[in-house]
Amino acid sequence: MKKKNTLIASLFALTLVLQACSNEASPSATPNETANEPVVANVESQGVETETKANETKEDTQNNEDNTEDESPSIKDNEEVESLIDTSVFVHATKVDVTDSRDITEHIDVLVHMKDSVKPGLATQHVFTQAYDFLQQDDIKGAKTVTIGVMSGDHRVSQITVDASKFKAEEHLIKSVLSASTIDKMYPEVEEYGQVMELW
Repeated sequence: MKKKNTLIASLFALTLVLQACSNEASPSATPNETANEPVVANVESQGVETETKANETKEDTQNNEDNTEDESPSIKDNEEVESLIDTSVFVHATKVDVTDSRDITEHIDVLVHMKDSVKPGLATQHVFTQAYDFLQQDDIKGAKTVTIGVMSGDHRVSQITVDASKFKAEEHLIKSVLSASTIDKMYPEVEEYGQVMELW
């Protein structure tokens, strides 16, 4: 009985295979019908690949846009950090350049440009006096050292580097600044002016 069932199943399978083969070779099946089936499959698979590539391109574009957006705020943040340092205390200056390197070297560099008409000695006196207020502001917190240079015309006539931890606001403004500073540069004319005026 088992052999008979196995034989019938085998014959049935063989019949199906022969019928499938005869359908492919049969004239009733037009070449277009048989040819279209794989083409449709190819078109569908190409469509999936195309969609996938399009999605990848969109994601890449979005990632690039996201990266661009991420970079812009950091640039803006740097600009804001620089603009937070108030230089309005240098009232006699025509221009003040500030380089804020607190995040890298814990240092701030200030270059004060004074009017050409102001003599180098007086220009230095003004800047050192106003540095007293500059060094007390919260805007420079985090700086271990502050370099303050005085420009008279095209010449840097004096420069000091202040150790912020040593600075103490006392009664005499210039002496408070200089007692926490090292003098990096001073024109002889400026040095003489300070000695005569008993300022440094």
